[in-house]
Amino acid sequence: MHAKMLMKGAAAAAAVGIGSVAGFCAVRAARMKPARPAGTPLDAGVYHADDDAVKRFQELLRVPTISRDDPKLVDRKPFTRWVPTLRRLYPLTFAACELHMIDEFGMLMRWPGTNPALDPIVMMAHHDVVPVDGQHWEHDPFGAEIIDGEIWARGSLDTKCIIGAFFEATEYLIGRGYQPPRDVWFFSSNAEEVSGPAARDAVAWLRDHGIHPAMVLDEGGAVAGDTPLGVKVPVAMVGVSEKGHVDLTVTARADGGHASTPARTDAPLLLARVCDRIASNPGMPCFTEALDATLAELASRSSMLYRLVFSNLWLTRPLVAKIMASNGETAAMLRTTYALTQLEGSPAHNVLPPVARANFNVRVAPFETVDDAVARARALAVEECLASGVSPDHVTVEIAQAVPYTEPAPISPFENDAAFDYLHRCVSGVYPEAGFAPYVQNSCTDSREFNAICEHVYRFCGFEYSAEARALIHAENERIGVDVYKRGIGFYVAFLANLGQLEM
Repeated sequence: MHAKMLMKGAAAAAAVGIGSVAGFCAVRAARMKPARPAGTPLDAGVYHADDDAVKRFQELLRVPTISRDDPKLVDRKPFTRWVPTLRRLYPLTFAACELHMIDEFGMLMRWPGTNPALDPIVMMAHHDVVPVDGQHWEHDPFGAEIIDGEIWARGSLDTKCIIGAFFEATEYLIGRGYQPPRDVWFFSSNAEEVSGPAARDAVAWLRDHGIHPAMVLDEGGAVAGDTPLGVKVPVAMVGVSEKGHVDLTVTARADGGHASTPARTDAPLLLARVCDRIASNPGMPCFTEALDATLAELASRSSMLYRLVFSNLWLTRPLVAKIMASNGETAAMLRTTYALTQLEGSPAHNVLPPVARANFNVRVAPFETVDDAVARARALAVEECLASGVSPDHVTVEIAQAVPYTEPAPISPFENDAAFDYLHRCVSGVYPEAGFAPYVQNSCTDSREFNAICEHVYRFCGFEYSAEARALIHAENERIGVDVYKRGIGFYVAFLANLGQLEM
């Protein structure tokens, strides 16, 4: 009898405990609200982009400034036309600004401000574009034709839209007699797509001249449509850091021979198993403060179920990690990734080669280093060799010397920070329907070089990119909506026109 009473008491206590936890979680979910800027939204005033702005953009897109890994294969003529084209289209800007050329074709411009005591800001983009070789475009990739309300051209999304919008904004504001309260520097690389040295050399030039920016704004995130977690509104995703990058060469060695007598230890087969083990074990997922903030903003704009889950990560984090890790796009937010991009084996179909090679493109999470990522790959290669009954000496994992590697970027401030809030206010003024969240960017940008001279480095393109648009970057049929471009100019007008509100 006594035992039964104890069991009933324990069950009742457990029920009360579960009910208390459930109630606590529900309260936290109810309190989850979308992020709001600390100050009032900042808009573009009376500015409205017209069709002439689009025509000028089309001219920029028709200059085929293609960069290539081998500098000898670069057509220099389009790059020599680039600055003269800008001068002709935006004469007021070039009359008001100082231009310094970096590495011959890189641009570094200064728009003088009224108060030299204030630290300047730097706005960035790149005017080089990736090749279109081997792609099948429906329209001329450098024709910049407008088809069904969209401008079809290489570079329309990445990132001549930023360049066009910046110059439209400056030309408009200078024409109205506006001068920024602090210096505005604009940098555009001619070789960002091939990790060229222009950004590094621009930073060195600025450092040599004693210039330390208060804030840097480069490409990266955008006002993203079609966001996950069932969010129905676009969300401005601002990169507060970016992953590091390293390419790894995995080499397997064996005796080789005729394909009629294969063995389990043949170089290509051993390489395949090693590569599979590396790709399948990218490391444990890890939540960062930036990722928590990303998920909180998305969940706050989603259903009660998502709010329950993401407002209580103290309880649900293991489940969330498992769910996110099952999807390639969300898994990349949690950890270092190893993408197998190249394989090299025998030159003949009936020969077992003595050497087989593979390349991994590795994106290093901000809580790890390049050394961590390399050490993990090497340990996994050893594990597979031992499991296959061969000496670990048969496989090597080395950093590819032909491709520069970079460490993850420092995380720029995003909580209760004046610069980050200023961005939020500008987004809210131009895109009042949009959410706003920090995130860690998977791809690399020139902005990583500027971390050496600035703490507040953000990666955000002031245009709305749908999931389809994001998939078109570097792909065939890249294009941007005419209305999307016009509205994006408004963001850059708002950003520049309201710099007096940036308190830092």
